[in-house]
Amino acid sequence: MMDACDQGTNDLNILANKLGEKQDTTALEVSHLNLAERSLQEQKEQIEKKKEGKDEGADWQSGQKGESCDWPEERVCHTHERAIPIQETIEALDITEEGVETLLCYLELHPRRFVELLHPTLSVCKVRCYDGPRQLQKVTKICPPVAVVLARRRMAGERVERLNEVEFDVVEVADTMGWQLPMVKRGLRQLQWSTERGGGRSGILVEFSSPSFYFRSYGDLSDEEMDRVCQFLYNRVQDQERTQLYQLTACFKAFKSVAFQCAKSCVDDLDGSSSLQLKNLLSEYFDKRRDREHTLQPVDLEELDKYKMLDWESQIRADIRGFLANRSDEKFSGRAVARILHGIGSPCYPAQIYGKDRRYWRKYIRFDFNQLIRLATQEIIHFK
Repeated sequence: MMDACDQGTNDLNILANKLGEKQDTTALEVSHLNLAERSLQEQKEQIEKKKEGKDEGADWQSGQKGESCDWPEERVCHTHERAIPIQETIEALDITEEGVETLLCYLELHPRRFVELLHPTLSVCKVRCYDGPRQLQKVTKICPPVAVVLARRRMAGERVERLNEVEFDVVEVADTMGWQLPMVKRGLRQLQWSTERGGGRSGILVEFSSPSFYFRSYGDLSDEEMDRVCQFLYNRVQDQERTQLYQLTACFKAFKSVAFQCAKSCVDDLDGSSSLQLKNLLSEYFDKRRDREHTLQPVDLEELDKYKMLDWESQIRADIRGFLANRSDEKFSGRAVARILHGIGSPCYPAQIYGKDRRYWRKYIRFDFNQLIRLATQEIIHFK
């Protein structure tokens, strides 16, 4: 998965290679960058689009060793295999599939290994008997997983004698029985073929559906431990965002410092000082990039804001209230509203739909994203 700032820093990598290869006059041409000064705020929105992405810091796990000190050394639960449907999770969290997978990877990289990711699988199994309920009852005698599912439903008060089909989470059932998932799936598929003399179709249809994330995890975490896991994920994402925002800002400043207003100003004369300046900036950029602790300071963040939030706060709040009133039949979070105001699509609020309303889409792209989240959250609470 690409780093969130790769799109803004690939040019730096290319330029670094070129400056190292050529020492003649052609190297001076690098300084003559005909760059249109794109708004830094427009580049910042890419952070929100991709900030869930995996970073390339291989040594991150070593910096998290202190996290494991306060956790129990031994657990009663020795992990269970579970699956969560990908599409349902995307819709519930309003995060892309890559984003959810990245959060799971963060948990896997934690010293306590809260999650062990396995290959995605189809987690829902449906067994349908065309010969009716009697055939399904016969299946329970030769297929223990189906027998377990029907026994559970019977204990829940359901009249399973009338069922001719059953649908269940095959991953959870296999784990409960202590069986390996591939063996359970293979046994279920074999139900479609007759074991009687002559063979052929048995009149049973077995279907697997619902692509899901498949993993092993602990099942005995307390509420306090769950809160700490959530806080860990939040801190990890925030750290990633600050680091990538610094890298994006450094990239922007490096290009801007050696750029010309137009191509005409650099056609006739070659400026060797600009080439040397860019070379030094490249060296400084990569030195600081190796420092994992180097992030944007509060002063740097204030420098990025072209407009004062306080001067526009009343207008922003009024637009948020208007947006919520126009779509009163829909549910929004503060982050979802802030994304729309920045012009960032998401799985639940795609740009193809919400981008058509230009009254709100990208209207406040020059304002701090986190401040927009704060205002939107407050207005949503008051709106309810």
